[in-house]
Amino acid sequence: MTQRDSRLTRTLLLVGFLAIAVGILVARASPARAYEVSIYQSTPAVFWVGVAVAVLTSLVVVVRAPSSRFAAGGVALAALAIAAVSALPLVREYHFYGFNDSLTHLGWAKSLVSETLTPLDIVYPSGHVSAGMFSAALGVEITTAMMLVVFFVSVVYLVFVPLLVSLVVSDRRAVLIAVFSALLFLPVNLNGFKLMFFPYSLASFFGLVLLYLFFRHQFSGTDAVESRWRGHVTPVSVLFAIGTVALVSYHLQVAVNYLVLFGVAAAIQLVQRWRTPDAVADQRPVYGLTLVFAAAFVYWLTQYTVGFSTGGLFVEGVLGILSGSSEAGTAISQRTGSVTAVGGGIFDVFVKLFLVNAVYALITLGVFLGVVFGRLPRLSAQGRSILRTLTFSLVVLVPYFFAHLLGVISETNFFFRHVGFAMILATVVGSVGLFYAFEWLSGTEYWSKYGAAVKTGAPVASALVIGLTLMVMFPSPYIYLPSNHVPAQQMGAYDTAFGMSDEDVRYVGIRGNPDRFVDALPDSPTPALGFTTPDEALIDLPSYYDGPRYLMVSKTDHDREVIAYRELRYSEANLTAVRDQPNVNRVMSNGAADLYYVSG
Repeated sequence: MTQRDSRLTRTLLLVGFLAIAVGILVARASPARAYEVSIYQSTPAVFWVGVAVAVLTSLVVVVRAPSSRFAAGGVALAALAIAAVSALPLVREYHFYGFNDSLTHLGWAKSLVSETLTPLDIVYPSGHVSAGMFSAALGVEITTAMMLVVFFVSVVYLVFVPLLVSLVVSDRRAVLIAVFSALLFLPVNLNGFKLMFFPYSLASFFGLVLLYLFFRHQFSGTDAVESRWRGHVTPVSVLFAIGTVALVSYHLQVAVNYLVLFGVAAAIQLVQRWRTPDAVADQRPVYGLTLVFAAAFVYWLTQYTVGFSTGGLFVEGVLGILSGSSEAGTAISQRTGSVTAVGGGIFDVFVKLFLVNAVYALITLGVFLGVVFGRLPRLSAQGRSILRTLTFSLVVLVPYFFAHLLGVISETNFFFRHVGFAMILATVVGSVGLFYAFEWLSGTEYWSKYGAAVKTGAPVASALVIGLTLMVMFPSPYIYLPSNHVPAQQMGAYDTAFGMSDEDVRYVGIRGNPDRFVDALPDSPTPALGFTTPDEALIDLPSYYDGPRYLMVSKTDHDREVIAYRELRYSEANLTAVRDQPNVNRVMSNGAADLYYVSG
């Protein structure tokens, strides 16, 4: 690199870091004051300009000089920009981020901190315990601590994807590709795999640490004079055992997936030791690690009933399809029906959510075929073994994942959870595939003709791909979904309402009763709960109910139904009609939510 190029690269990095720094400061200075249906539109444009400049300049630096010392600066710049996006709920000082299950987890975390629950009272307490530790150590509210846990495991994902790729291919360029692949956050699909306090997502990201330790142990080399037990017990294997406890208690479904990975690795090693012992002569045995993980999983599974009930649903669904008594694909048909009902197109949503994922999935398939048919001759024995484990595991897992579209279990979002998990592996394998694809391309005559043009356009094209995935990192009206932002005023409204209400009067609600807020407020009085109030009932509530009811109508309800869902179930006219009816009295209001007493 010439002195002029070096000066230009330094300038680009300086501009990029300044741009993202200014963007973060401006976003921090603009905290959320009320419910935001779209985190993208509500965040100052300066932040998004800073992210765009940072990502583009980082790509220019890395593409121009992937082997120079400046490439590390480019990687750090891109990682900072994308990490800032993933941390937006923290940067913008959200009170909490996550509806539905996340609110229930919030209540459990509060109960753990107040010692009204113990970790063993929860089937997956690792995330809640981590949040409690963050809260105590940093002196922050438990809501903030839970968002910090999400950010922490997101960073774990960003770090360990390239680390895993480095075990497969030692070439620096492959690691650079892996970094930018990880920054796409392909596992996040907003259906069953979400960037909020969702134990399945947290466990899937955290599990990469164990996967890395597993392979580090396997390929750490062994001494022929070592005793047999020393082949199994190493400092890395001890760390793996400790991490096993954390992962199994993070989420059992994820533990099953990783158990398959470790089991496949052990099976491959066993077969190779029997057929071609020289191929595994330099490997440490992984049977011990697999047995430790399996034992921890079985022990934790037998302590709770939820694992057996979920397994029962799975078996019932498969048997129902085989017998013809159940239907398949309920979850997908429900979601596609909702999208078309609000005026969206299925192809449009697929492109936004899954186009890049589909590309990586196809590349992963290509790598699998290359491993099977020996079409990756430059791959080391270690890299080939790791790729064999990852791709063969997907061969086992993918049919299991698709089986979650069968029967009664298809009514859950389990399939989309597992799609997210599969994309973690596809990100690792796909990064390797992209590296070898670029290696092959650089050796062709087309590269000599068009290589310069490709290098010039690559940063812009890559930035557009990153932008496409960033737009679906969080739910927004862009994909016909509302934000998961929970403002402090909304939480406070429910807390006050539960404390002042008549315990004999039931709470009803828009699109559901406030049961999740009951979970999130374990120290508040538990109110009586009714059912969902349908849209047509909102224009004459006293006639609809046979007795008194409480109805909470919040800004969140309005923006969710009117802006995100395009009045699919509730019209704006009917939502606003609540306040103008006789025998419907507003008994509380704090600007974020109104509580009405309906004299039925």
